[in-house]
Amino acid sequence: MNDQPRFLVTGGTGFIGRRLVLRLIEAFGPESIVCLTKAPVTLLEAKAVESYRGAGVRLIEGNLLNQPVSAQPAPRVDAVFHLAANIDTDAPEDALRVNDEGTRRLLEWLRPVSRGVRIVYASSVAVHDRDRNPNGPISENSPFVPRTAYGRTKLEGERIIITNAVTDGYTWTTLRLPTVYGPGQKPDGLFDKLIAMASNGTLLGRIDWPGRTSIIHVDDAAAAMVEMGLSAETAGEIYCIASDESPTVGELARRIGGFVGRPVAPIAIPRPILGMLRALVWNRAIGAAIPSRARLSFWRLSLIVSDGFWFDTAKFRRVYRKPLRSLEEGLVDTVDRK
Repeated sequence: MNDQPRFLVTGGTGFIGRRLVLRLIEAFGPESIVCLTKAPVTLLEAKAVESYRGAGVRLIEGNLLNQPVSAQPAPRVDAVFHLAANIDTDAPEDALRVNDEGTRRLLEWLRPVSRGVRIVYASSVAVHDRDRNPNGPISENSPFVPRTAYGRTKLEGERIIITNAVTDGYTWTTLRLPTVYGPGQKPDGLFDKLIAMASNGTLLGRIDWPGRTSIIHVDDAAAAMVEMGLSAETAGEIYCIASDESPTVGELARRIGGFVGRPVAPIAIPRPILGMLRALVWNRAIGAAIPSRARLSFWRLSLIVSDGFWFDTAKFRRVYRKPLRSLEEGLVDTVDRK
């Protein structure tokens, strides 16, 4: 890479993208960054566009579902952080085409300038998923059994990047993310729901759900992306990244409740009932018979009664050794305790 590396960011106005771009500005200056952006949908996205423009970040209008994705030619850069995606697990597969077909079209647009470039792809734990009662955490070598259209399209995005690298001459690094939390997090996501339930003292928030889940604060995710995207050691590698904690969903609710000053008195699930729930959610015949409108709820239940989205981070922590926020440290800028 050059002494002053240059970067292209897709999804730079999104939740993780906003923190990533700010980190790049602080480390390398705004003149080193190009953001491929489409018309903002939310107020946070609109504010991000204006702040980037004011700081001197170059903006290129485009849409990954167009062909070409932009009327402007792709810029010459040293690394591409590809974060643009539809992360709505409730969306049908047609609405998620940006995750796979959009990745293909991005690579086609980049092809004239991509030789020698590093492409860092933000993937998801959902590419692995589970198809039976888990026995241990997910690692980079765990099987692929995505049960949602989101997981399937993100997995196809991974495969497209790996396949095209052979002919296009770029290197790549794939980072599979767990639940990412922090200020500006996904509305109605896991953390938003747990914070609301803890704040309101709802009965559902008191159930001691035993499923382990991996998490990471958005600033830690952004910092890891930058460092690993610039490292020769991580080229051609896949990493499951998460914090050093893997709380159960019930523990997560209790710790959030304690943080917001609303201690949660947990309600344990009786062992026979827990066993029945696990037998139910991992029964393939029952799963296949569930009406389509109820399958996502069935899927979500399986992830909280068993160790659903729980990562083994040993490979990640061998190359990224910086301290990661504890949950309590991460909640400081996530929760409004007023």
